[in-house]
Amino acid sequence: MGKFPPGLSESLAHGLEQLGEEIIAAIAAEVPAYARPLEGSFGRGVRRGVEEALARFLALVEAGPGAAGDLATSRDVYVRLGRGEVRAGRSLDNLLSAYRVGARISWRRLGEAARHAGLDAGGLVALAEMMFAYIDGISAASADGYALAQFEVAGERERLWDRLGEMLLSGTDAATIEHAASTGAVRLPERMAAVLVPEGPDEQLPSRLSTGCPRTSHGSDFWLFLGDAQEPSRRLWLAERLAGAGAVVGPCVAWQQITTSVERASFARAALLAGRLPAAAGPEPLFTDDHLADLVLARDPGLLDDLARRRLGPLAALPERTRSRLAETLLCWLALHGQRRLVAERLHIHPQTVRYRVGQLRELFGTTLDDPEARFELELLLRATIGLRPGGPAEPPGSENTPGTGPGPGISPGP
Repeated sequence: MGKFPPGLSESLAHGLEQLGEEIIAAIAAEVPAYARPLEGSFGRGVRRGVEEALARFLALVEAGPGAAGDLATSRDVYVRLGRGEVRAGRSLDNLLSAYRVGARISWRRLGEAARHAGLDAGGLVALAEMMFAYIDGISAASADGYALAQFEVAGERERLWDRLGEMLLSGTDAATIEHAASTGAVRLPERMAAVLVPEGPDEQLPSRLSTGCPRTSHGSDFWLFLGDAQEPSRRLWLAERLAGAGAVVGPCVAWQQITTSVERASFARAALLAGRLPAAAGPEPLFTDDHLADLVLARDPGLLDDLARRRLGPLAALPERTRSRLAETLLCWLALHGQRRLVAERLHIHPQTVRYRVGQLRELFGTTLDDPEARFELELLLRATIGLRPGGPAEPPGSENTPGTGPGPGISPGP
């Protein structure tokens, strides 16, 4: 490649300050994100970038067409500009558009000045190639800065979610939590639910729950704090992603009262492990709002045992299989208001079998089955100990003693 004529860089330098102002004005007019007064650190950054670009380009022209476009001395300027776009919440496309605008204006003015300085067609082509290679270089530097800042911001945001999760779990006062959130430019949802994932999340769970929310680990447990958990679509989303994780979802409350949700989720998990929530057993996540009555009964297991001794005494002397079968029939009969056909469908037995079992129950319980208060206590007790929910999915025949449907601790009352 040939050489540029002597003095070309000096010819191009004339009117460089005016060219810089023209570029800045064109950027403000053509790139909406920059259509504001160039003041403060933003304005200084733009002006510095334009001035540095023009000065470095003239240095390359002085070195000649064969010179390598070394950005080492000015690269940091463009890396910082790229980083600044992330901090300002803007897309990198805005900055790259500004570079293209600057390149177009610069080529129009500098190309004309080079032609007047006697640069031939071949020289103009070389000058144009040099200019656009230089623009590619500073664009790449800004892209690197943008990517680096994105990584840093993502790390900061992840650490902020961890910190907020720790504060919410520990019951830190609301003002401190709100200050931490606002400092990190995070707005907490007005209502949140605490989600407990026991034994920590598996390898796939964090990616399935990448929702951008407060979270923290406590011992072997993993906690999430999710907004709008009571919404049907959000609940479905949660159920799908928490399937098989043994998770417990507390009630959705004002975030300032999130400890209420934490405490209920913790209690529900403990009750489930102790076998006091048989209706909630299974791989699906436990939504505490679906088991409020069960949780009330599980709160005092001693009270439940006392009630079992009082109301289920007539079943105590029966063989275990018979006791289980009659208890299950009694629960369905009470819940379905004695409708023999519905009870038979629920239990997958013949209506005559229902009639026979109810006859046995009447022999055992006598007039107790006609007492509204006793019937209420019996149904409450059987729901808590057996866990069947009449009207829900029917169990297959022969499943009386499968986990979650067989007799619970209250079905074996002492004498």
